[in-house]
Amino acid sequence: MAIRDAIRKHREQGKTPLVFQPDAFTRVASVLTAFGVDGKDFLRRLDEEPETETAARALAQGALRKAPVPVPLFALVPPESYAIVETIATRIEGPYRAWAETPEDLLLCRPLYALNPNIAPRLLSRYSYAFLYRFYAAKKRALEASYG
Repeated sequence: MAIRDAIRKHREQGKTPLVFQPDAFTRVASVLTAFGVDGKDFLRRLDEEPETETAARALAQGALRKAPVPVPLFALVPPESYAIVETIATRIEGPYRAWAETPEDLLLCRPLYALNPNIAPRLLSRYSYAFLYRFYAAKKRALEASYG
């Protein structure tokens, strides 16, 4: 009986469709074009701006929850901005980039992952990264204060 159930379960798993996920370049390009962000300015902010300032500005501007940004299957960018978007996509390397939907989310991908690498995907898709960054930073400070 157990073998029959195992075979049935294996066959059912093979029937589930694979969900297409856009690549990193498409995600970054769609966020930058949706918000009208200049790639050179964004690259400068990525290099120079501290994470705490980015989180504070994002929380002051936006809401706690995310508004979904439509991500196309493939990004079409002008030839002059291709290299900039590719550079940004390689600099923001990390698993949280897949759920970034604002420029501030893109800026906070690396610091948020460094702060807590085990955030559930449902939280990443629902809440802004600025809120999550502030939440986990406060949680870390509270733990450090309680344990000395």
